[in-house]
Amino acid sequence: MDNLIFSINVVAPLVLLMVAGYCAKQFGFVNDKFMAELNRFVFNFLIPLMLFQNIRKFNDSNFTDVSLMIVGLAGLGAVAILSLLIVPFFVKRSGQRGSVIQGIYRSNFLIFGMPLATGMYGQEAAQMVAMMLSVVVPFFNISAVIILSIFSETRKNDLSIAKLAKDVARNPLIIGCLAGLLFGLLRIDLPAAVNKPINDLCIAAPALALFLMGGEFKFKSLNKNLRKVLIVTFLRLIIIPLAAMIVFIHMGFNSLELSVLLCLFATPTAVNSYIMASNMGCDGQLSGQIVVFTTVGSCLSIFLFILTLKSLGYF
Repeated sequence: MDNLIFSINVVAPLVLLMVAGYCAKQFGFVNDKFMAELNRFVFNFLIPLMLFQNIRKFNDSNFTDVSLMIVGLAGLGAVAILSLLIVPFFVKRSGQRGSVIQGIYRSNFLIFGMPLATGMYGQEAAQMVAMMLSVVVPFFNISAVIILSIFSETRKNDLSIAKLAKDVARNPLIIGCLAGLLFGLLRIDLPAAVNKPINDLCIAAPALALFLMGGEFKFKSLNKNLRKVLIVTFLRLIIIPLAAMIVFIHMGFNSLELSVLLCLFATPTAVNSYIMASNMGCDGQLSGQIVVFTTVGSCLSIFLFILTLKSLGYF
């Protein structure tokens, strides 16, 4: 019961922020123009700033368990590549292919990872999650830019390697990740007068992203996307974490390390996937619907995974 309450306490605030955005739009407190401008502000400024700050701080940690980082990235890469190869055979529209692939492989480890892992193992897990984030966040964002660029519906001509590299280099999220890595590796400290307002803005980034997603959620469009959303939700919350846990347990991982890997593979689709899809010519509505369904469903699925693994003695 404690694990269920913990999972609900993690997920419920995210759901309520989406509900707030939906209600604000329905009651006319915000309009389409405001939401479009807010979307641009969050994508181009707030989220890159949050990535910069998080990665910069994470690189201050000392960490020696390189094998966990390699295994985690290898697993994520395998899921991304399989999705990239298989999804185009089943999803006809190009922009929806990018959104579905992102929905399958890109977890919300940035927001869920730290509270979930520390909730199970306390501060002992914090350093491990921090260093995983320092490699996982750049991987998620660089791979997402590549995938969304490939399937973008706003691209005017064929995609070349040079154009793809340019898209990656110019993407605000990639710039935020690289700047954070640079500042972290060089141990560049920011004065308190600068650090505090940056922290305040970073706190607003995920909340505004969720508010936006709720405001742009449309039940009418869900009717035509429902089958895709349910399939992606099932893959994201059940099949992928189940396969990952079987593989990692067979490799000998357990306890603290296994809990971090569970957080990496069992958490819902990242909120950033909606922002990126909306701004890069893919189906933002579909991405938002996937985030909503996986976020709500993860309250139960994460609880069941934790309960099962604890019962089997792996936690």
